[in-house]
Amino acid sequence: MSQNHYRAHQTVGFVGLGMMGSRMVRHLKGYADLLIFDVDASRAQLAASEANGKAVSSISDLAKADVVILMLPNSKIVDIVVRGGNGQPGLLDILSKGAMIIDMSSATPANTIENEKLARSKDLIYMDAPVSGGPGGADSGKLAIMVGATVDDFAHAKPLLDKMGTNVILAGHIGSGHAVKALNNLLSATILAATSEVFAAGEKFGLDPHIMQQIVNASSGSSYATSHTWPRAVLPKSYDFGFALALMHKDVGIAMSLIESTGMQTVISNASAQLWDQALKAAHPTADMTEITRQIQKAAGL
Repeated sequence: MSQNHYRAHQTVGFVGLGMMGSRMVRHLKGYADLLIFDVDASRAQLAASEANGKAVSSISDLAKADVVILMLPNSKIVDIVVRGGNGQPGLLDILSKGAMIIDMSSATPANTIENEKLARSKDLIYMDAPVSGGPGGADSGKLAIMVGATVDDFAHAKPLLDKMGTNVILAGHIGSGHAVKALNNLLSATILAATSEVFAAGEKFGLDPHIMQQIVNASSGSSYATSHTWPRAVLPKSYDFGFALALMHKDVGIAMSLIESTGMQTVISNASAQLWDQALKAAHPTADMTEITRQIQKAAGL
């Protein structure tokens, strides 16, 4: 689509008000007229009051939006919202030509590529722009946002994305954002599992985990896990970092599917994926991702 045909961001729709979306939408206050939707109407009403927007009762109510942002749990739900389902229209059915859909969910690259093709056939713009930074980054508006789009589409969307993140990067063609997000979370999940085993071994030896965290975090073994996850959720034994084990497991699965599609064989990533499979099976459905740490500690007799 020629840049001359881009629509101004006068009305922005936001769909999905979970742990992340409910925080992200607040930063759009005053940027545009906001139309806010969630299957939980009370969430939509609360978010609308906080962001000075309007809560709507259905996807069809987003028909006038110039841009619609999706922050949904998985590709299956994204596809229903985009393509329609259960007798209800999707965004592709209701949006007018030139409108833009920005999928900020953690979704499967293959689904994203197909959704973009369908959107393009209707003269709509589609891009993926998943995030990293957790609830804290969403609260502060300092998320990392990785975008799969054309250069021109990215330039048009960036002022809007800049409201929610401080590190907005064009990752590559459509699907690239979701690909790098999944791979990043696979790496993060692997580091978390390895850190859990190493700290359990240290504690079994007799090391104080608080002292160990200070030393490792100032040394070559430092990571997001030692600098954020441990002090916030592991050392206090609250195991409530704010990112669900089920969501991490989903991202690991997306990344492993991507790796398999390349024909590459992995050892460490496969082992990590198996650990996360086991952790999910043994956990409560609402468990935090740090449940894997608790399970490793329990297996070690701690």
